Amino acid sequence: MSASDKSSHATLVHRRREMSGLEFFQQMMAGTISPPPMVSLLGLRLVEVGAGRVVFAGTAHEEFYNGMGVAHGGWAATLLDTSLGCAVNTLQPAGRSFTTLELKINYTRPLTREVGEVRCEAVVIHAGNRTAVAEARVVDAGGKIYAHGTTTCILVERK
Repeated sequence: MSASDKSSHATLVHRRREMSGLEFFQQMMAGTISPPPMVSLLGLRLVEVGAGRVVFAGTAHEEFYNGMGVAHGGWAATLLDTSLGCAVNTLQPAGRSFTTLELKINYTRPLTREVGEVRCEAVVIHAGNRTAVAEARVVDAGGKIYAHGTTTCILVERK
């Protein structure tokens, strides 16, 4: 990571600490805050955000393929993990954030470029003081499901 990359990441972390999760993701969707490097690297886009709910979209391009000629499961896993964690964090006040403690994924069919853009909608089903739970689905434009998952997130303790 270059010095400028470290600086912009540090700025991103600092900005999240200053505002609620919902405000942070609303500004990211509006383009006033850049997405984290991993999101950009994988071509994911935040397309909807609300309290306890986010939707990311992306296309499984060939650069994400494994040796079997389909998108590596890690691409869909990252799409799910990103959406799930962000949905949980939309419910957090400034200075408070959660991260993944557990991630459970079921793949239902392979993803390829030909599928086109897929959307991953994540919704929080429980938000407590120390843990939160969310569920999400990866679907194509016709609503066909490619993967679904759940997460348990845990409060990040700042020292």
